[in-house]
Amino acid sequence: MRVLFTLHAANAHLFLVVPIAWALKAAGHEVIVATQPDILDEVTRTGLTAVSVGEMSNVAERLAAVPVDQQIFGSGYDIAEERPDVLTYEYVRDCMASFASPLALDFITDESMYDDLVAFCRHWRPDLVVWDSITFPGPVAARACGAAHVRSTFGRDHWGRMRSLFLRLRETRPGHPVEDPVADWVTAKLARYGCEFREDTILGQATIDSMPVWTRFPVEHDYLPVRFVPYNGPAVFPDWLREAGSGRPRVCFTLGVSGREVWGGNGSIGAADLFEAVADLDLELVATLNTAQLDPGEKVPDNVRIVDYVPLNSLLPGCAAIVHHGGTGTFGTAIAHGIPQLVVPAKLYDEAGMARRLAAEGAGLVLEPEDLSARTLRENLLRLIDEPSFRENATRLGGIAEATPAPHDLVRDLEGLVARHRAESGEPTPAG
Repeated sequence: MRVLFTLHAANAHLFLVVPIAWALKAAGHEVIVATQPDILDEVTRTGLTAVSVGEMSNVAERLAAVPVDQQIFGSGYDIAEERPDVLTYEYVRDCMASFASPLALDFITDESMYDDLVAFCRHWRPDLVVWDSITFPGPVAARACGAAHVRSTFGRDHWGRMRSLFLRLRETRPGHPVEDPVADWVTAKLARYGCEFREDTILGQATIDSMPVWTRFPVEHDYLPVRFVPYNGPAVFPDWLREAGSGRPRVCFTLGVSGREVWGGNGSIGAADLFEAVADLDLELVATLNTAQLDPGEKVPDNVRIVDYVPLNSLLPGCAAIVHHGGTGTFGTAIAHGIPQLVVPAKLYDEAGMARRLAAEGAGLVLEPEDLSARTLRENLLRLIDEPSFRENATRLGGIAEATPAPHDLVRDLEGLVARHRAESGEPTPAG
């Protein structure tokens, strides 16, 4: 079958689906990745075929230029909000409406991506569209060409949780209001291509979920669990990783791909604080930082190794702990290798919530940004290294992850979904 992956222009999101795309290719299926021009070169470096859809995204530059009150981050709404006293019907409704607007989803992918992706899908005729859960040109194009379609998550499924909560709360409202801002938003997108709204355009016919089972929400939806398989991009295994260690614990420090590429190199943890925290400790800190992430003239302690890039999948097996910002790919790689984590969560999506779930499992610690200092970093890092329970629980979570179906197992589920779609569809191919 023909499978089209589509996602907005962010390498962190691309890296999450590469193992799944290659599992489909290895099973004999034809795979294409459709995305904005920004990351076409990175797609082809994975060995996958790319197609350009839409204009350049330039998300980093546009975020830097747009006032915060014109971004979702200044809207007052948080899709990861979980406090029951905050989650009123009005909050949930308006939160989802804010995301389905130029503040967020229309900021990431504009109308040019919808037009180009629909045109390509009507030409190429994919059997299945796999869409990143914030890339709504995917389900719209699938409906426009008659393909089956599934979402792929990049973190805990707060969109699915909020959608389920909205529908449930709406049923309790006096008069059972029919208002539905997200459905209205999707309906307008579909209408441009002669298609009618269906609920599965919001959550997909199913959702590929690579998050650990202990992080999932009780949402009534067809989830397809798949093991997180780390992919860090093309790399050469560095010689220094093959050398015999000094016997000191090794700690990794990273701000992730998105911190470097989208947020101007900034993150939730200042390198200077961490360097001060570890300067006199008997350990080796490997900090994956480029020159833009280091202050000019910054003093680097003797026990710190600065590397512009090293694949986490190669580095982490020899580490006693990792200090990071809370990104999905970093979390997943550390869990896969059973590494205790110290998270200073960024405030982008669900970093804080995921960090708290990890801490509840006893496999890591959370240090809130407002509590960050060299002293608190040092104290928490020493706990991770010295207290055996963190390694024991991290190893346990790694075992749970390993027992999750692998990408090649997911292929059979996707083949079955496409077969059911073909049998049940009965819809004429949309005109155009």
